[in-house]
Amino acid sequence: MKNTHPAIISEETFEAVQQEMKRRSLMMRDPDRKYRQNYSSTGIFSNQFFCGECGRPVVRRRMTSSRKGEKYYFTAWQCRVTAGSDPDFKDCKTSYVQETDLEKAFMNVVREMKENLEETVEEAKCAIEKASLSPPEQERLEELNIQIEAVSDRISNLAAKESATSDAIYDATLRHLIYEQEILQQERDSLEENRQEQVYLEKQLQSLLDILQETEELDDFDAKLFKSTIERGIICKERMVEFHFKCGVKRTICAKVRKTPKKEKA
Repeated sequence: MKNTHPAIISEETFEAVQQEMKRRSLMMRDPDRKYRQNYSSTGIFSNQFFCGECGRPVVRRRMTSSRKGEKYYFTAWQCRVTAGSDPDFKDCKTSYVQETDLEKAFMNVVREMKENLEETVEEAKCAIEKASLSPPEQERLEELNIQIEAVSDRISNLAAKESATSDAIYDATLRHLIYEQEILQQERDSLEENRQEQVYLEKQLQSLLDILQETEELDDFDAKLFKSTIERGIICKERMVEFHFKCGVKRTICAKVRKTPKKEKA
């Protein structure tokens, strides 16, 4: 039952927190939401990447190779299936990506976005527009808020007049009102989720613009920059990597052979 006690926080803050909790939960899953990451803090890329072929999480590995007859070690990120860490699935042959190559690929992408700032903004705005409510949806959301408040008031008033004896009419009326409230709330929550997505994307776009405009040196890998701008990453065959930015922009780049990032429509 809503609106029975004074609010500790605003409705807007509450909705924003719910959306962020859901987003953080989804970040731990692949795009199709089939597989979930186990939380790990072994590296800056932990819990951020998934395999583009089988959808399983990507894990950090310490690997060995040789150069001119001398053995050396390096850190790489690889699909957990290819790494032999998934006993329930074997059929995936995605290549690993060295951590240093992954770092360089990210910085290459960021430099490209900074050099083509207007294009980046346009792509982000397309993603924001796609997530935004249409005028009829916005009107419906406002109408639902009014309807839910009216039903909540009727429930509160009815509860205050509860009969001391069992009253079939009272019980049926209360059940009907509660059911009506739940139906309205479900529709309202769906629209509100879309509205919060719009707000989130707008906020992340502004944050990205501030970072790109304020940061002059984009040579060495910046872990803080990665964490603050990347929603998730996908490692595909032939060491192709997709970076999904929090503002809705996506970039694909080869993390081995240095190439200009390929732009994707959000």
